[in-house]
Amino acid sequence: MDDIQAIFFEECAEGLAAAEQGLSAMQAGDVSSGTIAAVFRAVHSIKGGAGAFGHVALTAFAHKFENLLDEVRAGRIDPTPGTVGVMLSALDVLSDHVGASQGTAPLPDDSASLAAIQAILDGEAAPAVAAAPAPAPVEAPVATAPEEEDPFGFEPVAVALDFDFDAPEETPDEPEEPAEAVWRVEFGPSRDAMAAGAEPVLVIRELEDNGGRVVAVDCDALPGLRDVDPEQSYLRWTIELPGWTAESRINDAFDFVAPDSHIAISRVEPSAVEAPATDARAERLDDARALIEQVTAAATVAAPALAAVPAAPPPAAADSGSQTIRVDLVKLDMLLNLVGELVIRNSILSDRLSAKDQERVELPELARLTREIQDNVMSLRAQPIKQAFSRVPRMLRDLMAETGKQVNLQTHGEMTEVDKGVIEKIGDPLTHLIRNAVDHGLESTEERLRAGKSAQGTIVLSAEQKGARIIVTVSDDGKGIDRARVRAKAVEKGIVAADAVLTDEEIDQLICAPGFSTAATISNISGRGVGMDVVRSNVEALGGRVEIASVPGKGTSFTLVLPLTLAILDGMVVRLAGQRFVLPLATVIEAIRPEPGQVSATTPGSEVIEIRGDYLPVRRLTQVFGLHANEDRPVHESLVIIVESESAGRVGLLVDTIDDRREVVIKSLEQNLHPIRGLGGATILGDGSIALILDVEALVAPAGQTRNLLRGLAA
Repeated sequence: MDDIQAIFFEECAEGLAAAEQGLSAMQAGDVSSGTIAAVFRAVHSIKGGAGAFGHVALTAFAHKFENLLDEVRAGRIDPTPGTVGVMLSALDVLSDHVGASQGTAPLPDDSASLAAIQAILDGEAAPAVAAAPAPAPVEAPVATAPEEEDPFGFEPVAVALDFDFDAPEETPDEPEEPAEAVWRVEFGPSRDAMAAGAEPVLVIRELEDNGGRVVAVDCDALPGLRDVDPEQSYLRWTIELPGWTAESRINDAFDFVAPDSHIAISRVEPSAVEAPATDARAERLDDARALIEQVTAAATVAAPALAAVPAAPPPAAADSGSQTIRVDLVKLDMLLNLVGELVIRNSILSDRLSAKDQERVELPELARLTREIQDNVMSLRAQPIKQAFSRVPRMLRDLMAETGKQVNLQTHGEMTEVDKGVIEKIGDPLTHLIRNAVDHGLESTEERLRAGKSAQGTIVLSAEQKGARIIVTVSDDGKGIDRARVRAKAVEKGIVAADAVLTDEEIDQLICAPGFSTAATISNISGRGVGMDVVRSNVEALGGRVEIASVPGKGTSFTLVLPLTLAILDGMVVRLAGQRFVLPLATVIEAIRPEPGQVSATTPGSEVIEIRGDYLPVRRLTQVFGLHANEDRPVHESLVIIVESESAGRVGLLVDTIDDRREVVIKSLEQNLHPIRGLGGATILGDGSIALILDVEALVAPAGQTRNLLRGLAA
């Protein structure tokens, strides 16, 4: 059951993320029925699974939270900002309950949140702060096994029951309501469901929450107590619900019921509805009470948990559902590594076999199949970066409440797909960047108005794919970086010498130094000097880099340049002074052999090439990397490869020759060496030699920035 419960907690994480996204949308004004229903379904699924696995505290809180969501969904409670605020706070408590059930956090104090929820359910205005605790929620009646020693040697298990057997019975003198159509549901769990520890009471409770009532219990198959098999299903319930109940809500109750269980849902028109006799109903309920007490005692030998089995889809939609399976990322990584090795072996065969031999052994077909396998494996790991962006709106809400600043968030490119490993590791950098933008970047409302800006600051969060890189940008329209203050603070902390000559870019990068902070006091948001250091270290660990651009009085932009994939890329193998390098093919536009005089110097150390009336800057890679061989070689005997970059547009890279076009497996330099600006990794070529992979964005950086390349190589 531990494996099944692990799946449940994974689903909890997904449900919490979906609920947070929906509540954030509601806070922003989207109170459509679809958004509310999505939040309800997320909390409902968490509650159902928690009850099945016996997490009592989590189930109780989720049930109360679900009641509020159900009232909002039905339109009986308006989703006002105050109500949404209470639900957001309740989501925090629900998340804490999940952590407590998982054993990673202490059990939270949910009394204040429960009081706020109950106040709204009672018709009171949503409290801004839940100050006074409300009465404890009414717990469901609990029937426990007898306290005397069990002859079978098993510990008793408490089973929560929602049947109200002691409710006053109807009398013939009471006026009857006019007959109306009803839903009649027949439910009998299968043997597989009971063997997995299913609790039919949870399903019946859900139907009762929707207005249903048990009208019959078929117990003909129930044997004597000593012959009861706890992994067998003996009972079959008949439940009636009002005709106005949506059929989808009835189907939702069977989310965690095994597909082979008996589930029959039919609509009975008024003429066919017969009210059961009061005496017969009372007799059936008495029988049901006795039977469930027997089953409760017998259940002490059964597993007290329910396997989270996917629900059987309604008959009409049986063919429309998608089939999914959960796979451990470690297994995907292993498969991806094997594909990488296959690519290397394919490259070796391509080098060692002649063109005729390659055709004979169908090497091109092998390469095609390898590429298809690679693409499919990569698609399994690819996830929308929206998963990382979804936590930002909620974080901003808390930051605005703490700082008193008004912030407008704009997001772009949320559906850009990134490797799963990148998404998992980009969360902390994004958190620190957003907190930094709110605390340090954006001015207070009064300062913005004095500067002629709008009272509300703007933070733009965007993602886009550029060749083999993902560009994630966090920018604000605040006051920009105070470089004089940053430099003075760096000198004070001994990070740089007092007489050091630094460019604006180098000063901006100082804010990423360990322990650096310009905050005057330590607060919950900043001041300890660990935020931006975490950003740079995490991004560089992924093989990426952090770029900072700031204009005083206008704002600051942080750009995270990340690898699209951590495994394989299409590359162009080029030679520089006799050494081979790999240039990512996604950045290449064209390659030309320049005519004499086509490349000319503009200033010492700067050259341009004229192409169809345009002048493009040229970088000599041999000079960038300090490779001094062939320095006297004429330019027209070399090749200029035109590449497209995000920072500098189109730039020409001067190389000696082009050897080949290959798929290469990326091997990280950071694990065995250290990050080197200008290099994105290394690879193994077909002959077993190592080639360095070029980082185009770093190579085409402005001239003042290329000095870092030599420093990195020298280190």
